[in-house]
Amino acid sequence: MLYYSGAGNIKFIASIIEESLTKRGHVVNSIRITEKGIDFLQNNFDILFVGFPTYFRDAPSLIYKALDKLSGEKRPIMIFMSRGLYSGNTFKLVHKKALEKEFTPVGFLNLFMPGPDLLTSAIKENSFFEKLGTNVYSRNLYKKINNFIDKMDEGKVIKYVHTKWYTFLDENIVKKAEIKANNAYKDWIGKFWSNKDDCIQCMKCINGCPRNNIILKDSIMFEENCDVCLYCIGNCPKKAINISTKTIGKVKYSEEKIKEIFFKEIKRQNGT
Repeated sequence: MLYYSGAGNIKFIASIIEESLTKRGHVVNSIRITEKGIDFLQNNFDILFVGFPTYFRDAPSLIYKALDKLSGEKRPIMIFMSRGLYSGNTFKLVHKKALEKEFTPVGFLNLFMPGPDLLTSAIKENSFFEKLGTNVYSRNLYKKINNFIDKMDEGKVIKYVHTKWYTFLDENIVKKAEIKANNAYKDWIGKFWSNKDDCIQCMKCINGCPRNNIILKDSIMFEENCDVCLYCIGNCPKKAINISTKTIGKVKYSEEKIKEIFFKEIKRQNGT
């Protein structure tokens, strides 16, 4: 299982998939996709699971780089992704790449999850809007994931993915407005900084950055090979990292917070 995870939504989903597959007797090797790790990917698998968040109606570029590194050899591929609003034709794009690499698509899962970009940039910690924003996700998560895994055993090939019905409106109206949001999002690159007084140089941000964009000199420094995945901001144990002043006092959407949000679902899954 290969997955790209920024703030942590996809890592959480991947962990549930791995747990469910293991209970069914499968051997799972889960790998978080990073810039440094792509060259070490191997073709020794029977079936490939690929997971990623949707960024402006597309998969992160590292997903395409990872698939380019592999050859399908007609083996099954299962694709899962998360989205904040809607995903457009993202699955169609990744499906096309999978076919080009001679994979056989047999499963697809698309889940609503809380949006780290909105939480981190616009919503104050411990506010009503934090409760509202973190409560937007697909219900019956475990059931949906297990139904997705069932597709692996069914083996029904997804030969064609239809273009979404709203594509015309999307291309001519929504995307024109979204370009401003996308440009603003990219404008965050270069504005990341770490508060020297709070930073303990634990290296978590450096080790967790998928693009190898963070370095330690005299202090934590940020370069510009950045997806703005927000892992570093959300998962800094001292909340030392911000984008300019925009994210100060806003929600730090961490892997631990994700577990808190889904604690009840985890208990139900475990029967406790």
